[in-house]
Amino acid sequence: MIRIYLFALILFCALPLLATPAIAASGDDAKQFVDSVGKHVLEVVNASGGSKDQKQKQLQQMFEQYVDIAWMGQFVIGRGWQQATEEQRSVYQQAYRQYLLTKYTTNFADYTGAKYTITDVKSEADGQFTVNMQIKAPEHSQDTAAGYRLRPQANGQFKIVDIIIEGVSIMMTQRSEFASVIQQKGIDGLIQSIEAKTQGEKQPSK
Repeated sequence: MIRIYLFALILFCALPLLATPAIAASGDDAKQFVDSVGKHVLEVVNASGGSKDQKQKQLQQMFEQYVDIAWMGQFVIGRGWQQATEEQRSVYQQAYRQYLLTKYTTNFADYTGAKYTITDVKSEADGQFTVNMQIKAPEHSQDTAAGYRLRPQANGQFKIVDIIIEGVSIMMTQRSEFASVIQQKGIDGLIQSIEAKTQGEKQPSK
């Protein structure tokens, strides 16, 4: 399940230069966006040329550009955002950004040969869309259901703001985990925990 989460978010870390219309986006726009993203990511992952470090750097650059990391960071810290000082917020956001970039682009080679099928698109509040798909990974005997929450930006492009795997939201899961850490160790303790997780993700997978 952990690796499916990783593949699901990696699927959105290499978006091509595809802009949605400046007017209100449609479900077809969202579906086209997701399909283009998926194809481009698999091209990067499956490419025979380039080193692992080069591929990871490419994925990280695209991830930063098109995933709404700042929004995600503020959402998952919940009430802790109001408790934090300006300095703590800045340090936390930097730590969270590095954590996401490291966690979701380190083991991309594990997803070589993965396939996906888009199943439907649902319109949500505030012009958002959830694009659902089935993911088939070589290491899993059964397909996994994944949903991607997209939100149109002021510049007319989409950004991803959540992923739902088998009905479980990554953002809600992290929000619960972070709240527990803050309750026990405070904001500084959460930052230290995230930094430790980042270092752990940098260790070679066994």
